[in-house]
Amino acid sequence: MLRAGVLTVAALLLLLVARWARGETAALDDDLVRRMSSAAPTIERVLIGAATLLAAAAVVAAWTTAALTRRPRLFGYLLVAGLAAAALARGVGWVLDGDTALGVDGLAVAAASFAVLAPFVSRRWRRAGVLVIAGTTLLHLLAPLAFPATLAVVLVLGAAVGSGTLLLFGRPVTRPTRGAVAAALAGSGLEPVDVEPAAVDARGSVPWTAVLRDGERVFAKVMGAENRAADLLFRLYRFLRLRNVGDERPFSSLRRTVEHEALVSLLVRDAGARTPRLRSIAPVGRDALLLSYDLVDGSTLDRLPVTALSPPVLHGIWDQVAVLRRHRVAHRDLRRANLLLDRSGTPWLIDWGFSEVAAAPELLDADVAQLLVALALAVGVDPAVDSAVARLGPEAVAASLPRLQPKSLSGATRAAAKHSGDLLPRIRTAVSARCGVPEPRLADLDRVRPRTLLVVAMLVLVTYVLVPQLGDVAGMAARVRDADWAWAPLVLAASALTYVGAAVSLAGAVPAHLRPVPTLVVQLASAFAGKLAPSALGGLALDVRYLQRSGVDLAVATSGVALSYAAGTVVHVLLLVGFGIVAGRALTGVLGPVESPAVLWGALAVLAVAVAASAVPALRRLAVRRLLPPLRRSVHGVTAALRSPGKLALLLGGSAATTLGYLLCLYLSTRAFGGDLGPAVVGAVYLVGATVAAVAPTPGGLGALEAALIAGLVGAGMDHTVAVPGVFLFRIATFWLPALPGWVALTWLRRSDYV
Repeated sequence: MLRAGVLTVAALLLLLVARWARGETAALDDDLVRRMSSAAPTIERVLIGAATLLAAAAVVAAWTTAALTRRPRLFGYLLVAGLAAAALARGVGWVLDGDTALGVDGLAVAAASFAVLAPFVSRRWRRAGVLVIAGTTLLHLLAPLAFPATLAVVLVLGAAVGSGTLLLFGRPVTRPTRGAVAAALAGSGLEPVDVEPAAVDARGSVPWTAVLRDGERVFAKVMGAENRAADLLFRLYRFLRLRNVGDERPFSSLRRTVEHEALVSLLVRDAGARTPRLRSIAPVGRDALLLSYDLVDGSTLDRLPVTALSPPVLHGIWDQVAVLRRHRVAHRDLRRANLLLDRSGTPWLIDWGFSEVAAAPELLDADVAQLLVALALAVGVDPAVDSAVARLGPEAVAASLPRLQPKSLSGATRAAAKHSGDLLPRIRTAVSARCGVPEPRLADLDRVRPRTLLVVAMLVLVTYVLVPQLGDVAGMAARVRDADWAWAPLVLAASALTYVGAAVSLAGAVPAHLRPVPTLVVQLASAFAGKLAPSALGGLALDVRYLQRSGVDLAVATSGVALSYAAGTVVHVLLLVGFGIVAGRALTGVLGPVESPAVLWGALAVLAVAVAASAVPALRRLAVRRLLPPLRRSVHGVTAALRSPGKLALLLGGSAATTLGYLLCLYLSTRAFGGDLGPAVVGAVYLVGATVAAVAPTPGGLGALEAALIAGLVGAGMDHTVAVPGVFLFRIATFWLPALPGWVALTWLRRSDYV
């Protein structure tokens, strides 16, 4: 994952730089090509042939390896990666305004093939592959087959495709063998007679147990290159996502990581904390290291019944944390899997891979917060808090309050707390009561919020789409002067139709009879309330409140509003399909031969992404978890509405009137400025644009909808001097003008006790 992500970002950056500065890079590339291809024509032809043959031979060698080793799965990997790399290499040539030669395609396929093959072969063969790729690239530079900028993009892109193929379909696991672990232990002075894998939760390592010749037992954890890569990816995610959580820079090598864990283990044991004695550090093969400890006969808390956590045991656990606090050591992963009880019920602390010495007070407080939640999950809130206060003191426990939030917890503890409902608020309340302090504000641990990323992405989209269209100010001003304002009343009437449709849809979503005038006024008030929060949350809350005040039960009101929105979504999708088909026929003669393949390739790209996403188990589970429950609820609500044909007609008819009202308003707005696209094309553009803008975290899709509509209209053949003012008139009629009447309507509803 780390390699695929880095290579993909690097390829995109190289492509963007080459595209942005193609004038300057073309001059540099021409100069390099002239200087490096100054040999005689015969030598030049020899170099071209050698480059092409070497690229082809590299690809054949990679594929022959799969055939000789009888690995059909690997052959399939190579086939998928090769086809994808060749297609993308052609795309790079098209983007950079140049045709890629066959040898350049072969270089991309070779890079992708060797990236796929790397985990299946030894280090010696991996080095040979790097030399072959380097030699092929040098020959491409000496022979004028392609510009250096194109070669750089193609090479990195091919490697990214190979890594992405492994990420998508899987790669071999290079875990240490039993013999390698036994040899490592023997080489460090321990003589094992039996080595077995350990069935324990050892995150970031591969655990083993061994019986020595003298009868002692040791626990060994092996950390390799894969574990380090996973740790780097985890730290990178936390660095980008969180702040003030104590993550230091990653260590320079796997050896330094192992040495740090050994140092902390020796330090805390010398300080008086109970942790297993470190026995040895040894290399396992070339790419892994082993840490071995005395094996403590016992079980971790996540495998013990609740009855094992008696008050003395809880006190003993907090005593160990007190030792760490006195010596400024932060464990930073105090989950139940890292707390062990021996046969006598004495607690031990294990796994120091994520620990910090000379830790800041905030990290020590985070340890207390993590352990409070971990113990509360097992024994309940009051015993966990009472034992912490008894052993650490009220001040130390109260200091953990700002850290009692999900972002401070380990993944396992956070997932368990999420399924426990309001566990964290109950712990904060109990700590505040026991320590006699008010609940403070939670620590701000977010570096970048997902909502912020969405806002930035929308701003970039708006800037990219709108700025070029706003360049012809004089042309748009002329369009506005010559506009036919006789269309304006029709535009406002179409905007008003949307509120009537919304009121009718809401009336059909609940069993109760709603008064027509207040229901219509509520939809107008939503035009004001919806601007106070994204995703129409303000309007949704207002609808629920109105239904409550109208005598509808809260659960029925909430499900009714949800059903109204679900019906709108269903109608929107149906209209999108219908208008898309009609618009496609209308655009058959409008789009030229250049645009038509682009549209087709765009549709195929979307389909390919969808298929690839469905092939990844994690994404497939996410889609099932996120999409199926709302769909089931929507189907259930529609089934209930089917029992009343009149209500169903109001529900679907009102939803259709709302969507068609917006669609008609956009069409009439473009006609006012001389637009000549038909209603089907404009309708398809609106439906697609509204779908894209629905993910924008801004009220009413502000910014995103304008950009999507302008881009869609211009792409469908409308002049930008018509599309820009037409979209702005549409937004004025549907978004800005209703704000003041909406505020008046909301004030009247409050005074009349309707909300």
